Amino acid sequence: MRRLLCLLLCLLMLLVWPGVASAADFKINIGISRQDDGTTCGELFVNDRVVWRIAVLADGAKPVTRGAAGLLPGLRPIL
Repeated sequence: MRRLLCLLLCLLMLLVWPGVASAADFKINIGISRQDDGTTCGELFVNDRVVWRIAVLADGAKPVTRGAAGLLPGLRPIL
């Protein structure tokens, strides 16, 4: 009975959330691409504006907004 109730609650959330998000004109897109040199690049768009952009390398992560790689990996939002 508990499992059925949890399943129904999850299904209800899946049905309700897109309607609320559409009514609020709220859209999230996540784009992930793999480049030839092995770098994985990811972008997070909210309402068709880039919020986060990151490149993940084999030896760590670096923010794409900086020109040169820093000593420590870091993430920061694009404002």
